[in-house]
Amino acid sequence: MNPFGLMSSIGSAVCWGTFFVPVRKVNVASIWQLQGSTGIGVLLFAIPIGFFWGFGILPSGLFSGVIWTVGNILALYSVKLIGLSRTSPLLAGFSILVSFLWGILFFEEKFGYMILAICAIGLLLAGLPFVTSATKTSTIQRKGYFIAAASGIIGGSYVIPMQATHTLQSGFFSCSLSIFAIGIPLLFLSRRWIRKEIVAGIVSGSLFNTGSLFVLMAIASIGITVAYPISQTATLFAVSWGVLYFKEIAHKRNILRVVTGSVMILSGAILLSIA
Repeated sequence: MNPFGLMSSIGSAVCWGTFFVPVRKVNVASIWQLQGSTGIGVLLFAIPIGFFWGFGILPSGLFSGVIWTVGNILALYSVKLIGLSRTSPLLAGFSILVSFLWGILFFEEKFGYMILAICAIGLLLAGLPFVTSATKTSTIQRKGYFIAAASGIIGGSYVIPMQATHTLQSGFFSCSLSIFAIGIPLLFLSRRWIRKEIVAGIVSGSLFNTGSLFVLMAIASIGITVAYPISQTATLFAVSWGVLYFKEIAHKRNILRVVTGSVMILSGAILLSIA
């Protein structure tokens, strides 16, 4: 296993696990405003990276940006309905499954120990319900779960156009520009200029793109079937924020469930990295 690729995957997990924290802090009042300001943060981060990876406008990057934007809007809506701690595990679980299937079925990536890889994916997915069921929320709406699942399915595919055309690095700026271009009209359509939400969106956008930078480097080094599932252990960081900072879990029994699920997820990530 390439150590650089592994560390890059972990870096993306930390960033993506913190990505929704600013949004959770201010609560989700206007999805369009948050998405628009997120686009600003994404582009601000992409500009200095562009001096190294280029400012080319590539169709693959633009398409990836569209896919991510759709997935993120759904994720924001899910956070609004069922909260961060329930959205993050569902989002991660379906993203892991989709990215794994893309790698195996489309890109024909191989494992030294396929059975071990399948067991690793099983552990990752099996640990998610433990984390989800232990969280404390006021009102749970069933459609929030379906929206979170849809967001995961779409989000797990957003790097595919760039990987398929071998433009993971050169398409980075195009992807960011696409997210920005879609977000700005949404920001104006929201007709809500709440300063704290705009700042939260910009910070979230910067965190997302930092994670994207890490995961693109990881995919180039160790492949999507390993890099993306490891990056989706971001749910551990998201839930940790929920437990330690937002105090979403109070009872010892629920905390034990979180610990159990976390161990399963981490075990799956470790197994996948050596499969």
